[in-house]
Amino acid sequence: MQSPATYNERLSHRLVYDRDPRLKVVSDKIAVKDYVAERLGDRYNVPLLGKWRRAKDIDWAALPARFVIKPNEGSGRFALVRGEADRNPQRLRAFAQLWLKRRWFDWLAQEWGYRGIPRYIMAEPLLEGRNGGIPSEVNVFTFGGRVGLIRLFTGRKTRPERRDAWFDPTGRQLDIGVDPIRGARMELSERDRLEIVDISEKLAAGWDHLRVDLYLTSDGIKVGELTPYSWGGRAQWRPESVDAKVGALWGGETDYSIFEDFRDPALADSPPSDPLVWLRTWQDLINAGDYETSRQLFASDVVAFGSLAESMRGLAELEANQWRKIWGTIRDFRFEEPVILSDHEEAYTVAVRWSSEGQTENGGWYERRGRCTLMLQRLGPALVCTHSHFSMDPGIPARRAG
Repeated sequence: MQSPATYNERLSHRLVYDRDPRLKVVSDKIAVKDYVAERLGDRYNVPLLGKWRRAKDIDWAALPARFVIKPNEGSGRFALVRGEADRNPQRLRAFAQLWLKRRWFDWLAQEWGYRGIPRYIMAEPLLEGRNGGIPSEVNVFTFGGRVGLIRLFTGRKTRPERRDAWFDPTGRQLDIGVDPIRGARMELSERDRLEIVDISEKLAAGWDHLRVDLYLTSDGIKVGELTPYSWGGRAQWRPESVDAKVGALWGGETDYSIFEDFRDPALADSPPSDPLVWLRTWQDLINAGDYETSRQLFASDVVAFGSLAESMRGLAELEANQWRKIWGTIRDFRFEEPVILSDHEEAYTVAVRWSSEGQTENGGWYERRGRCTLMLQRLGPALVCTHSHFSMDPGIPARRAG
């Protein structure tokens, strides 16, 4: 490949020809911590709780209640320990032995930066997001040492609720996607954008292309890892024309008008127009942790009451102060048979009981039940919620994980 042009072509060219020794530093999740500390100071690093050459040497007793273990080389291999229910040394040791046995370079990737890296099992604390639950993730694509694209994620990895949003360096959301993750409209605050750009450009100085992976945590922005081999040169860009446009950024393009503005995807071919269908749709979205699609079921000026916040005005407050503080710590949410108190052609008032399981501080689960009142108003053919009021049954404590 003599004249690579698209992003995938340029990445494939790196795989075959690039032997920059720095690739071995950024490909090693332990060694890269020193690289980050040298350029930014240690406060942006996720602390290293321990590293072990053999799985049988892992000191489980020295690890905290919540942590993650993973190999220091490769991608997508990790195990989360959220509490005692996940703390199974025999199971975790089996994962660790498998990771140590299979070299990432030899097994699958053929990515030169991983070749010959000393293999360890490492442990880090389990990070917490700003509103509790999991932290938001950010992938920053840098070209020539400057930020080119910012990719923001919500939802858990490998789960159906996973969504992303792509921004240019100014914060404009772009019509970019990579299968199989669906896009959604999101907000990137000016404060976050400025810090993300500053961190990423300091780490990427001297590189023609480097991806900087960050977490937005309750303890500030943290560097997860640095990635030189995104998708191994096999990104499934959506639309396909994006491959050439991102390749142009790698080649020095700085005109972001080549990317179109993000367009909201439709909720469904037929938006919920019946209150029972509306409830079933929202129930599924709650269980999937799909905040972005749930927004389409609510009025932007919704007024809400709840157990964690007395009053919330507007969709942003409702999502931040209720949805994002609760959905990540419950499972099996269900609406029971609703009682429709008022039924008019243009609006419904619905009283309905609900049930779920809530996560305790030690990682266990308890029965969590309550009731709610919803006001649904017709907007065109669809129904949107203009008011919600959720509360738990008397005697059930709000025992959240954490």
